[in-house]
Amino acid sequence: MLADQGTCLIDEFDKMNDQDRTSIHEAMEQQSISISKAGIVTSLQARCSVVAAANPIGGRYDPQKSFSENVALTDPILQRFDVLCVLQDKVDPVNDERLAQFVVKSHAKSHPIKRLQQQQDAEADIKAEEDEAKDPDIIPQNLLKKYIMYARRRNPQFTNFHTKKIAELYAHLRQSSERHNGIPIAVRHIESIMRMAEAHARMRLSDQVEDSDADAAIRVMLDSFVQSQKYSAMRALRKEFSKYITTESQHHDLLLHLLQTLVAEQVAIRKMQVRGLAARGADASGSQLAEAEADEAALEKDIIVPQQSLMARGREYGIHDSRTLTSFTKSDMFKKAGFLLTRDGRISRSFASVEA
Repeated sequence: MLADQGTCLIDEFDKMNDQDRTSIHEAMEQQSISISKAGIVTSLQARCSVVAAANPIGGRYDPQKSFSENVALTDPILQRFDVLCVLQDKVDPVNDERLAQFVVKSHAKSHPIKRLQQQQDAEADIKAEEDEAKDPDIIPQNLLKKYIMYARRRNPQFTNFHTKKIAELYAHLRQSSERHNGIPIAVRHIESIMRMAEAHARMRLSDQVEDSDADAAIRVMLDSFVQSQKYSAMRALRKEFSKYITTESQHHDLLLHLLQTLVAEQVAIRKMQVRGLAARGADASGSQLAEAEADEAALEKDIIVPQQSLMARGREYGIHDSRTLTSFTKSDMFKKAGFLLTRDGRISRSFASVEA
């Protein structure tokens, strides 16, 4: 109730007693708290976001078990959260060393002898903040607060296309959850996707939920769903929902990398062929060897790659939709990299266009 229209942070969420868990159900579902004590019967508003942290059973998260098996929380409470984030303490020598250095330096700075140096550092930080305030790329904190307050007043609307897309995803998630024995998917998860899509649209100060907003909300929901599954099911689920998780721009980046790889392979093969011919004619005259070297340099100027070859290579990395390839060949990324689409539907690499 004290966090009304704000954010409520709860630590040790897994150690709540049954009475508190029963009370929080109403707060997270209805955003209100009903009170009936000392002859007072009333309802107080609790319109806030809840960020809760819970520890796994035994102190360490076991990736071979599902999320509900690792944390002592019931499914009704878990379903009331829009996003579930799994933070694992993985053994990494580089990160462990950085963390240890940070802790040691923090302890050394808190020593009484370092007080004078801390004051000097504080003055330097204040000066640095003043310099940052002059940077046009840095948003002042007061302006950011006003922006957030202004954005919250908007109420973006959904279109029929987005509702159909979310409904299909919900049915797909229900089947996968039942098949992999994961967290039960309920209607609340549809509301979660809608809330996150609206929030994404509010950040852009938009009155309409667009494709990018719905796709961002779906990606967050799927990442949360996949992370909460067993390690054995994660890979299969990521492949199953890859068309939702991976954005079109990421597909374009991958296709550009694969196309450049195909071009490099063709250049390498042709160079080997030219060098092989030159080696067989080792007794040739100097003019013939110079012509061979010129031919080898000319190989890099124009390269032709069939679209079928690029699509076949893309299928190996999970790109199965031909429309993705079509949008890639029409994108600015494709043109800036120096590639052209010929009339017969093949991809041409012209180094002259790159130099221009």
